[in-house]
Amino acid sequence: MIGRLHYATIAISVLLVAILLTASKIVTKQNLAPLKATVTYHDLNKDDSPESLRRIENLGVLSAADKDTTNLLYRLPNNIQQPDHPLLVVKPGHLNETSLYKLNNGRLELISKSSRYDFEAAPEFMGFQHEYKLHSHAKEELYLQVKHYRKVVPTVEIWEYETFNRVDNQYNQLFTAIFFGIILLILVNTFFYLIIKRKEYLLYIFYNSTFLIFLMGSTGYIYQFPALSILANNKNALFIFLCLSMYALYNFTQAFLSTKKLAPIEHKFLNVFRVSMLVFFAAGFILSPVPQLVVSMTNLTLVLAFPLYLWLVIKLLRQGNRQAFFFAIAFALLIIAGVCRILATFGILPMNFLFSHGFAIASLLEATIFTLGLADRVLQIKAQRDTAQKEFLESTQAYELQKNFSTLLNNITQKLHNTKSHDYETIVVSTFLKDLRRRIKFVSAAAIYQMDAKVHIYAASGQERQKFSQVIRDNSLQIKRICDLKIPKRLEADIIYEDMFIIPVAMRRHEWSCLILEVDDEFRPTPSMLDFLQHYATELTRCLLNIESLRLIKTKAETDDLTRLLNRGAILERLELNLVRAQRNKDDLSIAFVDVDNFKSVNDRFGHETGDRCLKNLAQLLIDELPKNSLIGRYGGDEFLVILPKINKLEAKHFLTIVSDRIIPMVVENQRCEYTISIGVSELKPDTKDRLQLIREADKALYASKDQGKNQINLAH
Repeated sequence: MIGRLHYATIAISVLLVAILLTASKIVTKQNLAPLKATVTYHDLNKDDSPESLRRIENLGVLSAADKDTTNLLYRLPNNIQQPDHPLLVVKPGHLNETSLYKLNNGRLELISKSSRYDFEAAPEFMGFQHEYKLHSHAKEELYLQVKHYRKVVPTVEIWEYETFNRVDNQYNQLFTAIFFGIILLILVNTFFYLIIKRKEYLLYIFYNSTFLIFLMGSTGYIYQFPALSILANNKNALFIFLCLSMYALYNFTQAFLSTKKLAPIEHKFLNVFRVSMLVFFAAGFILSPVPQLVVSMTNLTLVLAFPLYLWLVIKLLRQGNRQAFFFAIAFALLIIAGVCRILATFGILPMNFLFSHGFAIASLLEATIFTLGLADRVLQIKAQRDTAQKEFLESTQAYELQKNFSTLLNNITQKLHNTKSHDYETIVVSTFLKDLRRRIKFVSAAAIYQMDAKVHIYAASGQERQKFSQVIRDNSLQIKRICDLKIPKRLEADIIYEDMFIIPVAMRRHEWSCLILEVDDEFRPTPSMLDFLQHYATELTRCLLNIESLRLIKTKAETDDLTRLLNRGAILERLELNLVRAQRNKDDLSIAFVDVDNFKSVNDRFGHETGDRCLKNLAQLLIDELPKNSLIGRYGGDEFLVILPKINKLEAKHFLTIVSDRIIPMVVENQRCEYTISIGVSELKPDTKDRLQLIREADKALYASKDQGKNQINLAH
């Protein structure tokens, strides 16, 4: 329904264009013009009369009038080219009284009299002027008297009847179209009001209705309706409806632009103008006719309101108020046309077609634009309602996602328990992003945090990590600023980075952190979705920070408390992994059992503390002298297991010999404590089946070293 009404306003706009084209045709029609004739006049309020009027005996009777009123006597020309049906036309139509006289034996005899307020039936023409048919008085000397209760400069023209009739018909058609368009817009806005029940629509209907009556009166169109004679006959009706429509306009402005909330100071000034219009409205009922001073004060009040409207519109436009945009367009032409009409009324500008009727045309423009603005407001409200519903659905969805978060974290925990500690970050990031991709469309992503001046970047692949490293290097200050503000935002940078969306994370223990999503142009997250993303990114970052703790826990579970080497379970696990890798890659692999000779006697003679010190010194010596890729573990008691990847047994013997030679005796309570080690080495062979075979061969070589007198290295066959 709303959409159909919106299209109806567009159709009305098209109709408006056709009306304006018609108006243009009327203005530019050269042959529809009055006859060229010179009409002279004399101000009867002045005491001096020209020689041509002194012969009129009853001139003094016509001159009895107030000095501040209009009382003019025109002498009609008798030397013009007489048309078949000459017509005398006097404008403006709101003149109090005009009288047509003929000069008979030195005295003026009344032929006909016309008054705006003697309305009895629909006039022949639009009623915006006084008309007299002159064809029956072609040979007589004619005079026209014009009276008005205040000073005014009338326009007196002589037309050919048929030509004037054509002009009047075209004006009548023009104003019929204009007023019909305004009435149709009133009906459209009535439908809008019935749909959404908002008071600004009701205020606009009230304003447009009262303003329409004012326009009909000011243009003379109201004279086409005998039923409205009560308005036509009332001298103050036009003034009353002007005040009433302006009062309605101020009310509508306050509601349409939400001035009470957006512009409270200007709202108070509008209240002053609104009350002023009520005072002038009341004066129109009390004073008849309305004094010129009151009319001038009313016009001055309207003019003073223009700067306020201009300032209000500029202020709201700077705030991004869409209604102010429609308001500015609607009133631009209306204000210009209104000012020109007032200046023409005061005689500053000529009362031509543009200044006389431009206000009516601008009023239809104003009504159409306002209707479009109100239609836009309806669509805005509908869009806001749809957005609210969407946010509610997404909020519900986000709530469901957060409820399922525990499932995701449990899955990650299980994977970490079955994964080596150096792969923890990869498992966490890949699991999180795989789950996130099912819910949100993005190209790639990376979790970033800075701790101890070091930036940590985690992505799904090494290539993506390189890409996001470049993003951080080129935009580090902006990303840090967004993280400090804690407001998700698209990265404002060169075109190569315009697809990066930063989601800050509020975490302790580090300078800043965020989730960076590489998205497309259609990525428009709602507030509820951003809340979810921030929650998601927070959990991801927390998991990454907790990995170090988890790694420490696992390390502690795999580490021998005394020597800080791998314990038996851990070293056997590493042996299995290295054996599989060496068999797959056809690499060398050697292992060695290292045992302390006569370790029991060391404990018995020097104590268990010295024995522990002996084991720790040997562990450190193994770490220092063996290759960096070696793996060392305490197999049990005083026995150590060494894994030497990519080294054959001869090379292994070389390194272990160095270890044996560099054992330094200990000094305990001024006594020399010497100890030696026995070593057995085995290597991976083509027929090696498993780690157990390697262990057995190395263990057998160790016992051979013991049997040969200890402090020796034996190689398995």
